Amino acid sequence: MSVLRLRHLAIPGLIWLAAACASARPAYDTMTPEELLALAEAEIAEEDWDDAVNALDRYIFQFPTHGQYQQARFRLGEVYFMRKEYITAANEFSRLATDYPSGPLADDARFKVCESYYRLSPRPQLDQQYTQAAIDHCESLLAYYPDTEHAERAREMIRELRDKLAEKLYLAGEHYYRRRAYDSAIQYFDDLLEQFPTSSAAPKTLLRLYQTYTSLGYAEEAQSTRERLLRDFPDSEQARIVREISLASRP
Repeated sequence: MSVLRLRHLAIPGLIWLAAACASARPAYDTMTPEELLALAEAEIAEEDWDDAVNALDRYIFQFPTHGQYQQARFRLGEVYFMRKEYITAANEFSRLATDYPSGPLADDARFKVCESYYRLSPRPQLDQQYTQAAIDHCESLLAYYPDTEHAERAREMIRELRDKLAEKLYLAGEHYYRRRAYDSAIQYFDDLLEQFPTSSAAPKTLLRLYQTYTSLGYAEEAQSTRERLLRDFPDSEQARIVREISLASRP
């Protein structure tokens, strides 16, 4: 189910309530479920995140059998997401998906878990714990709900995140290559090509591996790496470079 269809939980006849409560602390205990939802939506519109959380928490605690209970829990996760509290958001969405795996928002909730960790994924030089978590959750979404409307975006994020993991390995290999610690460089380059053979970092890794083997005088390994680069990434800039190297080395 599209999240867009669930954005507005308030009913039109209760919009006046938000304005009435804006100037004073609302009396949550006396409110109906509809009034609490209307208030929460009004607070979200004003980006009053704390008050929105309070209203949604009160609704969730008091009215677990109400018809919009799942939607309210999803909305609570969205509030945390909008205020960039991604770990808390992921936890809210994950609990919703676990509690209601066949509910109308299960795939939406799992996608938001994936997206929450995606937002936490740092640049390649840093620890990639959240990057791997995002991949795992996106893959879980696709496994549980292969026909979800979020499938294409989840696959895009997986590709981007895997490229980031590959880039981290490349940077490590490059670090050792520049220091002529070739055995360590080869280890990182080989790991990258084994784990992420089609990543955006693969062509430049093959070039560096070719250059490493050449520097070590490993002619057979260098030739094999060159052939792989030309076969798998013939149109890459790195393929052009090895062709030029070959031409330059001819007598």
